[in-house]
Amino acid sequence: MLVNEYKSGREFLGRLEHGKDLLSSLLSLVEGKDIKAGIVKVIGACKKSVVAIYDQEKKEYRNVVLERPMEILSCIGNISRFQGKPALHLHVVLGDRDGKAFGGHLLEGTEVFAAEFYIKELLGDSLERKYDEITGLNLWS
Repeated sequence: MLVNEYKSGREFLGRLEHGKDLLSSLLSLVEGKDIKAGIVKVIGACKKSVVAIYDQEKKEYRNVVLERPMEILSCIGNISRFQGKPALHLHVVLGDRDGKAFGGHLLEGTEVFAAEFYIKELLGDSLERKYDEITGLNLWS
């Protein structure tokens, strides 16, 4: 088991611009504020979305493109490092106009209609993601 202890750092609350990419906008903010570890939450809506579902047997992601307006019912994840750079690991649950839910790992290509975010910086050792042979994923080490 890997366990690190952190103290609370800065907290950010804001709104993303209409038409911007959800993931890359958040990553730019994290890079600009030099956040090494943290928690991310987002609510809002997207004009279109791209998520990935991980196939545990094949050890590969399958992308799902949702080319329609969706509500961001929940988007939560963390900030760590991968190959020395900031990395966001976000999962999103999206809802359509009929109340059906879709979810997965948030990818670039998710276009913001309206989105509000909360980022909490955590102060302590940064976590670095490295390839794990067993799962085929880049996990904290």
